[in-house]
Amino acid sequence: MNEQCVFCRIIAGEETVSIVHEDDRVVAFMDIQPYSPGHTLVVSRQHHGDLFDAPDDLAAHCLAVARRIGAGIKHATGAPALNVFSANGAAGGQDVPHFHLHLIPVREGERFDLQLPKSDSPVPSRSGLDVMAARIGRAVHEVENGNEPGPAKAAAGTVV
Repeated sequence: MNEQCVFCRIIAGEETVSIVHEDDRVVAFMDIQPYSPGHTLVVSRQHHGDLFDAPDDLAAHCLAVARRIGAGIKHATGAPALNVFSANGAAGGQDVPHFHLHLIPVREGERFDLQLPKSDSPVPSRSGLDVMAARIGRAVHEVENGNEPGPAKAAAGTVV
C-alpha cells in the first residue's frame, strides 16, 4: 500500500466511497467529482502507477469488470453510450497515479469534451502515417528486446 495514494487508502478502508463492485483484484466505486451522473471508477487493488505498469492479466480483468459494470451503468442511467477512459501519466491528465479506468455515461445530446478527431486536426499524408507506423513498429520491437530508448531520445523524435 502506498500511504500517499488516495486509491490505496480507499482500498484499505480508510476513506469512504460508494462501492459498485469489488472482488479480489479490483474495486469499482462512484467518482466523487463525476463527469456525468453514473461516472464510475474501476481501480486495481494492487498499486500500479498506470496501465503500462499493470500486469497484462490485471489490466484484462479490469477491462472485463468495466464491460460488465458498463452494461449496468447504461441501464441504470439510461445513457445510450459509455466511454471508457484511462489517463496515463501526469502529462496525459492522470491526477491519481494508481491504475484505474473511468466509466463515463454519455446521454443523448450531451457534449463529451474528448471527441476524436479534434475538429482542427490536420489529416496527415499516407506516407506520413506509414513512416510513423514503421517507427512505432520498430520501437515496439526494441522495447520488447530490452533496447528501450531513453526519454530524451524519444522526446526528440529520433527515428528508432
